Amino acid sequence: MPNPSSLIPDDRFVALISAAEIEVAKAKGSATARFFMGYLEGLQAGAVTFGTAAFDLLDSEAEGTFGDYGEGFRTGLMNIESVSA
Repeated sequence: MPNPSSLIPDDRFVALISAAEIEVAKAKGSATARFFMGYLEGLQAGAVTFGTAAFDLLDSEAEGTFGDYGEGFRTGLMNIESVSA
């Protein structure tokens, strides 16, 4: 399986994703684990699709999600937008 970071074109995104991977590992088994897993997946999906219609679709669909995972996913997408600004 290829390293997901190798699919990310921007070094700023890679740094965010690497930091989130550490947080996911630290949170494993804790109450915050679902948030950090959603956050990591939001970062990964956002980084790969940023600047495309697919990113806009992810962003609009994420607005309707609830719970820790959904909140983390939305936060990950928002951070990709912030880093890109």
